[in-house]
Amino acid sequence: MQDQRDILESLKKQLAAESQQEQADINRILSLSNQIAKLDPDNVRFSVDAGIINRLGRELVGRHETAVSELVKNAYDADATQISLEFTDAYDFGGTLSIRDNGLGMTREQLINGFMRLSSADKIHNPVSERYKRIRAGKKGIGRFATQRLGGSLTIITQTLDNPKALKVSINWDDFQTDKDLLLVTNQIQEIDKQQEEGTILIIESLREGWSDAMIKRIYRYTSELLQPFPLSKTKKEESEQRVDPGFQSVYYRYINGEPTAIIDEQTAFYQHALANIEGYVLDDGQGCWSLKSEKLDFPEETFLIGKDRDDSQTTFNYIKNVHFFVYYFIYDASLMPPQTMSFIREVANEKGGMRIYRNGFRVLPYGEKLNDWLGMDESSAKRVILVAHRNINFFGFVEITDTSGVYFDETSSREGLIENDAMKELVDFVSRCLISAVTKIAELRGRKATASQDWSAAKAHDVSEQVDEVITELSTLVEMDEEKGEARSEHFNSGKFREVFERLIETREEEKKIYEDQRRSMISEIEMLRILAGLGLVIGQFVHEVKRFLPAFDADINYLKKALKDYAEHLETVTRLGGNLKSFTSYTAYFDKAISQNVLRDLVSIDLIDAVNDFEKVIEGDIRRIDIEFAQPVFDKTDLYTVPMHPSEWASILFNLYTNSRKAIRRQRVVPGKVFIHCGRIGDSVFLEFSDNGDGISQENEPLIFNAFFTTSSAAGRTADENDALTGTGLGLKILKDIIESYGGKIFVTSPPAGYNTTLRIEIPAKTN
Repeated sequence: MQDQRDILESLKKQLAAESQQEQADINRILSLSNQIAKLDPDNVRFSVDAGIINRLGRELVGRHETAVSELVKNAYDADATQISLEFTDAYDFGGTLSIRDNGLGMTREQLINGFMRLSSADKIHNPVSERYKRIRAGKKGIGRFATQRLGGSLTIITQTLDNPKALKVSINWDDFQTDKDLLLVTNQIQEIDKQQEEGTILIIESLREGWSDAMIKRIYRYTSELLQPFPLSKTKKEESEQRVDPGFQSVYYRYINGEPTAIIDEQTAFYQHALANIEGYVLDDGQGCWSLKSEKLDFPEETFLIGKDRDDSQTTFNYIKNVHFFVYYFIYDASLMPPQTMSFIREVANEKGGMRIYRNGFRVLPYGEKLNDWLGMDESSAKRVILVAHRNINFFGFVEITDTSGVYFDETSSREGLIENDAMKELVDFVSRCLISAVTKIAELRGRKATASQDWSAAKAHDVSEQVDEVITELSTLVEMDEEKGEARSEHFNSGKFREVFERLIETREEEKKIYEDQRRSMISEIEMLRILAGLGLVIGQFVHEVKRFLPAFDADINYLKKALKDYAEHLETVTRLGGNLKSFTSYTAYFDKAISQNVLRDLVSIDLIDAVNDFEKVIEGDIRRIDIEFAQPVFDKTDLYTVPMHPSEWASILFNLYTNSRKAIRRQRVVPGKVFIHCGRIGDSVFLEFSDNGDGISQENEPLIFNAFFTTSSAAGRTADENDALTGTGLGLKILKDIIESYGGKIFVTSPPAGYNTTLRIEIPAKTN
């Protein structure tokens, strides 16, 4: 006991002497203090063996992919927006991993009391990050020990905005040996020149295991909940002052012969699997345009105009000049991307998908956040009017607004979103219409790629089926030859010739399956749309029936007003105009009532084209006068122009569809007056009807496409459009007409227009036989 007191006194004297030295040895002071604490006769204390670092690193972190993912999460917690992981000579053990982030970095105090302290309470006291208020993702204390799990040594270089120098700490994990006190293991810290403005660099050397590309890609998946995989808008240096999280992106490199090669990043993990890129602008003069590019659909970039008026692409927007958006579009279909990748992207899309808004370079919340449907994409998809995939999870993108004065786009007083004024309404209308127009175009392209046209598809499928039959016949011949020669069948089946033919059979059979699968999907989409249109037809029928009840009362009231106001010329003129409009409306009602009644009866009757055209002319008389279109006197080459028995309502559909298309084309051409002309006649065993207009015409490259489903020259309806407006301009009108006409053995096609007209569609239908 006396010896222990003597030793204790000796240690105290040594500690006092060392403390008085001008350049005291800190390690010696710590060692003496530690020995003194152990000899305390009245108290005992826990001590930590240096070997705990080895156990924490190797036992708490099971897989090295998990270890690296924890370091990525630490960068996220440090408010980094970007992190890069660089593997050098890492296919086998002994290589180097460098992890660089642009987060806040660490001060000397944070480095000592945070990173270098076991079981730090920092995440308890600060559950959210300093700059972007992120919920911290890293687990308590596991990240720093992950580096011990990965390699033999660690170099930390960290820098903050406020400090002109960077801090560098070197750690050799082999120094943390069992039977050595943790407190006595020292790691050198020094100030060096900054490597970057702010952020932390971890250099892990002497990697304990090799890294394959598959392992590296798993890290990306482990951290997918942190990622915000869409292109960031142009941001300003002062963005950090706004405290709006701009997102977190990561990229993984492997250095081969000194050159960096990307293993995985947003481009390889997400964007290369996008079906298309969609981009839109509003120019200085208010002209809107959008472009579409799709390598998967073999569609080079093409630009389309879009106007404030959906039927006139050259009308200009009033408030949203210099708006720009960009988006990656995904369809979650196993035929378009690998199933595992599809599941991964869809999982991220459920949290991060949608369109974000950046105003003057700054992110504006809550646009693009989960469950935020500011463009109405989810709402539109739920209506099932537009059948093409266009939910928020189908898009990763952003919208840029430049409005430095804040005249048109200003935030609400609560800082939650932009004020809902005319400019904001116009922005929503522009972006939503561009997106729906683009995805509708994609649907049309997918149909063309599968079928090129309805006839081409059938021919192509037939060709492939013939190839399958030919290969099967060839195989049968080989088998018969084998039997005749008496050769061992197993030997012949393994021959090069047999294998070549068999592989060709599999290849052509797979091609056949794909074509039929594409046809099936196209047919399902078409049937769904036709079901909607059928339901709409029932609603129209009910509407017409109800309107008829009120027409006599309207007539009586107008006649009464005419008598009461006969001495007031100005008011009488208004009432007279009201009467004329009601008369046009009554003509429409009677026309559709007759068509619907005949259709319900399901009677097939021979249609006299002369009567069909004359009835149609009476109905549109008021409309063409109102919009300044001249309906030229129809020409009938014959008096006997009866078709084979058809549904009378079908000719109402045919003529109205042709007329509405012509009206849009005339508006786009801005010609006054617009002109429409119908010519009917007989050729051989068929009757024909030609419908001509002087609108903007059909380009030569579009002529074979106009009868395809979803092909349209109209832009999509905006978010506020009702279902009827959304249905018009979907590109199904001419497709349905084509189906009607072909069902009776007829045909419809573009032909040369007469003088003074730009477009003529010609319909030929078998004539009545007796």
